[in-house]
Amino acid sequence: MDWDDLRIFDAAVRAGSLSRAAGALGLSQPQVTRRLRAFERRLGARLFDRTARGLRPTRAGERLIPLAAEMRAAADAVHRVLPDLADDRLSVVRIAVDEVRGRLLTDHWSDLAARLPDVALEIVSSHAYADHTLRETEIQLRSCLPERASLIVRRLGTMAHAVYGAKAYVAANPAALTDQRFAACAWIGFAPDDLWYPEEQHWLDRHLAGRPALRVNTMTAALDAAAAGAGLAILPAFMGDADPRLTRALAPDPALHAIENLIVHRDLLGEPAVRRTVDALAALYQAARAKLMGEAASGAGVAA
Repeated sequence: MDWDDLRIFDAAVRAGSLSRAAGALGLSQPQVTRRLRAFERRLGARLFDRTARGLRPTRAGERLIPLAAEMRAAADAVHRVLPDLADDRLSVVRIAVDEVRGRLLTDHWSDLAARLPDVALEIVSSHAYADHTLRETEIQLRSCLPERASLIVRRLGTMAHAVYGAKAYVAANPAALTDQRFAACAWIGFAPDDLWYPEEQHWLDRHLAGRPALRVNTMTAALDAAAAGAGLAILPAFMGDADPRLTRALAPDPALHAIENLIVHRDLLGEPAVRRTVDALAALYQAARAKLMGEAASGAGVAA
């Protein structure tokens, strides 16, 4: 038995008809019919019942379905690495990130580039999961865990969040540095549609008596709004501490700590460029640990 036999069977199962299976395989319907019948003869078992609604797998066909799916997954794994095998002169590794992790990578770009002198990196903006099986990306940085067993997760560290406001806003609103901040100050929250930062919004829901004065859907928009004096905002500590327009109004809250995960398809870890990029990202997070945890701030204007 070879993959060509199972490939035709698998296509017929998924398509539900011989004509659609033929179209998916780039063959004619008579070819698919002839090869499927020859396969059934070799097995000594009928694999499909032909019904008015299309093909219906027999009991023998049902037993063969998971085996065909396993072989298809193995074939897909080979196709994912073929582009890299075809050209060893330049390796391109795509990293999918949201705007927060994108800022972290660009802030430390010189260090990352120095660790990967012969790897071309592409940073792709994405809040949603990128499809690793379709090669939309090789690596993704997220705080959430994936659901697919074919993906491997490497924990890189922790990212702390704190409350920040514009220096002029905090100076004009002394309550920003006291327990009265939640009632006396304007706050910047997150829009309910496309809520990419649910933990931060849940934190605001627990602490604020009313609705935020302004709602946004990205951290960069929250940072710019806070810097413009629109109110107080929850921001990643490494972003808030680095902005000279801002000052801390509340120290990092462990309830807002985000676990930083690197996600990669297990098949791609055998690729030298991907493996080296994984190691370089882990080293970057280790070197930036103090900034990520908000321990690198001067402490001026920080309230406990």
